[in-house]
Amino acid sequence: MRRIKRFFCLIVPFFLAFSLHADDSLADVYFSCGNDSKRIAITFDDGPHYKYTAEILDILKEYDIKATFFVVGQLAQRYPELILRELAEGHEVASHTWSHPHISEVTEDSLANEIVSTEELIFELAKYRPRLFRPPEGKYSDTVRRVAAELDYEVVLWTVDTRDWSHPTVDKIVETVLENTESGSIILCHDFIGNNSPTPEALRRFLPELKRNGYEFVTVSELILGDD
Repeated sequence: MRRIKRFFCLIVPFFLAFSLHADDSLADVYFSCGNDSKRIAITFDDGPHYKYTAEILDILKEYDIKATFFVVGQLAQRYPELILRELAEGHEVASHTWSHPHISEVTEDSLANEIVSTEELIFELAKYRPRLFRPPEGKYSDTVRRVAAELDYEVVLWTVDTRDWSHPTVDKIVETVLENTESGSIILCHDFIGNNSPTPEALRRFLPELKRNGYEFVTVSELILGDD
């Protein structure tokens, strides 16, 4: 396992955090990682999407913000040019399984195959291996953590949930983000949403506001693993 630098990271179960560090058979599950420099991470699940991922990348470039994309392998295979663009523009690509299954319904071997298949595709495309994993719907168990540890992945969830997938109003997303973000937060958005995604417009409103409030956007690995 890699040596990991942790700085006030919220790892679940919180009251067992010390013992979890000594047990390499189960991967840690990260929600946030507090720091003194107002560093935060914004993440996008379920993509890439032919329209919204490209639009989101344009917005991130406009505001000079780096993000982490938890991609679905099947969609990465369909839109490889978007994976290559994410990496070329300095974003982090992470795993969100191959087919976005219901985690409770897959076996340990099937879950491992979901992760490995996505990793191998991304490596074939870009000679890049993701090391972060987010289980679909944020559901995790000892099985998920054990498979992740065996494959040398860290499990990442979030502290700020925009629930953009449910098509709330843009105002509601902005309010949720601005009221709940603090140093070390991991913000959950989605770049694959059905018609009329509210996410791009919400990003245009809360990203510059967070920057004005002194927040620095980094990738999840930079936030929780100390990777620079």
